Amino acid sequence: MKLQKFYTLAAAAIFMGAISAQAQTAALNATAGPFDNLKHDCVAKAQTGSEVLLLNQGDVVVQSFNACAAGVVTKAYAIVKQSSNQGKIEVMIEDLRGNILDRAKLTVREGFNGLVTSKLTAEVNKGERYNLKIRAISTDIVIEGRYNTDEKNDLYLNGWKLDGNISTAVGIQEVRATTEALESNRNPYSNDAIDARATEFGATFSVYPNPFVDQVSVTFKKDLKGETQIILMDLAGNMLHREVRLNPIVGQKVNITPTYNLNPGAYALRILNDNRVFNQTIMKH
Repeated sequence: MKLQKFYTLAAAAIFMGAISAQAQTAALNATAGPFDNLKHDCVAKAQTGSEVLLLNQGDVVVQSFNACAAGVVTKAYAIVKQSSNQGKIEVMIEDLRGNILDRAKLTVREGFNGLVTSKLTAEVNKGERYNLKIRAISTDIVIEGRYNTDEKNDLYLNGWKLDGNISTAVGIQEVRATTEALESNRNPYSNDAIDARATEFGATFSVYPNPFVDQVSVTFKKDLKGETQIILMDLAGNMLHREVRLNPIVGQKVNITPTYNLNPGAYALRILNDNRVFNQTIMKH
C-alpha cells in the first residue's frame, strides 16, 4: 500500500503548528542544484522537488540509494524546509539486511531552513543498494521532496511505502584497496605483495597489545596529513568502534575501548588516510 504523504510547505507548517507566517505562506520552488558542487569522488543523489514530507517526533523515513563508487560514505545531506523547535535528528546508513553501518545525531535550531549535513563513515560497494534513514528525535521537521516521481529509489515512512522521494544526497570517497607502496604491476596475491603491505603498515603504525583483552592502542610512527580514521570491525564487516584524528603526529596514541562485549576471536583493524587503506588482523582473548 502506498500513501500520499507529501504536502505543500504551507500545509505542512500548519500541520506541525509552526508559528512562522513566512513558513506558512512562502512558495517552495525546486532548489537549484543544491547537490551539484559537493566535493566528493561521487554523489548518489535524489531529485529535488517542490513538495515536502512532514516528519513528526519519532517518525522515521528511509530512502534507498545505489553506491556510485566502492569506498566510504563520508557525508549525507538532506534539505530541511522547517523545524518546529530546536531538537535532534538522527541520520543512519544501513545495508539491505538492516545492519547499521554508521549513524550520527545532529541538532537543528527552531525554524531551520537549509541543508543539513551529517558526517559518517560507512563502507559501501559500488553498485550495491543501501538505505539512508532519518529519524526525528525531538523536533518535527519538514523535508523537501517530490511526489509521484520516476526515481528508482524506494521511500518508506514508518514502514509505509510512499510514492515519491525526498531531496537527499550521499557523498562517497572512493578508496583504493591498496596502499601507495603497492601501486605496481605485481601480483597482489604474491608473497612479495603481502610482505610489502605488512611492511607499509608496520612502518606507519604500531598496535599493542595483540592479542588484547579490553583495550588496544594504535601509535603513529609517521606524521600524517588530513583526517585519519581508525575502525575496529568484525570479520563480517560490521563497525564496532571508530576514532577520528586530524593531522596525527609521530608518537600520538589512540586507545580503542569497544563499548560492545566482544567475544574472543579475530577482528579487523582498518585505518583510512588520504585514500589509502591499511588493514591488520588483531585477536581478542
